[in-house]
Amino acid sequence: MANQQENRIYRRRRDLIVWDTVGVCATTKAQFIQEVFSMPTTPVSATVDLVGVPAVISSIEDPQLRKMYNRCTFAAIDGMPIVKMARKQGLVCERCAAPDIMGLVFAESIRQGKTHYFYGGADETVLKRLRARLEKDYPGIRIAGMYSPPFRPLTAIEDRQLCEEINRLHPDFIWVGIGAPKQELWMADHQEKLHGAVMLGVGAGFNFFAGTLAKAPRWMENAGIEWIFRLIKEPRRLWKRYLIGGMKFLFYSFRFRGKHRQHKADA
Repeated sequence: MANQQENRIYRRRRDLIVWDTVGVCATTKAQFIQEVFSMPTTPVSATVDLVGVPAVISSIEDPQLRKMYNRCTFAAIDGMPIVKMARKQGLVCERCAAPDIMGLVFAESIRQGKTHYFYGGADETVLKRLRARLEKDYPGIRIAGMYSPPFRPLTAIEDRQLCEEINRLHPDFIWVGIGAPKQELWMADHQEKLHGAVMLGVGAGFNFFAGTLAKAPRWMENAGIEWIFRLIKEPRRLWKRYLIGGMKFLFYSFRFRGKHRQHKADA
């Protein structure tokens, strides 16, 4: 039975294998929206991972993360270095970062009457600001519920109660903003527990839409230097991440130079 169900689970075909490690789906933003509004959510809910260079590096170093990213329903590209790799292979694609795709999904969901649930955020204050901003900027948006989890793993009882509550509300989209790869692991673990939804891991996306974190200028995003803007805004929290991450990026770029290819077989 398990193998039969596994064969029925939809996974969007990967177009590019990055550094012989993680398969990603090369899409434009418009194609991304079309995909998330049409993908099957049975027999299990769908999971959408936004994959950037940090996710690929983590997957090189952790086989379990590699397996998780390669088994998600839809692995969108969130990183200009990967976009450039894909374009060199002749693929047409755009970066699908959380601040960009979230607004597009919200707007389309109003037209289609879809509902949303938000799991994450630093605290209830952030969620209140998020709700207020979304209801102001996207009149008619339907928010089924919100929950900011504690800074510890939920107990089995708490997790069961949460799943029961979300399934009772039956949202079409579940937004998970608890940081990568924690949010992707949470979605993979809850793919069978939560029913009929598209789950999207969006990291700091909650803060962008709540107005507690500024978005980098478009030209910096297109140039692939958004990290400089974020480092200036949050130096204490991010300096170590970008220093170590930058060194690893250079190392793996040299180690795997040229080793990104169009999809030929499952990753």
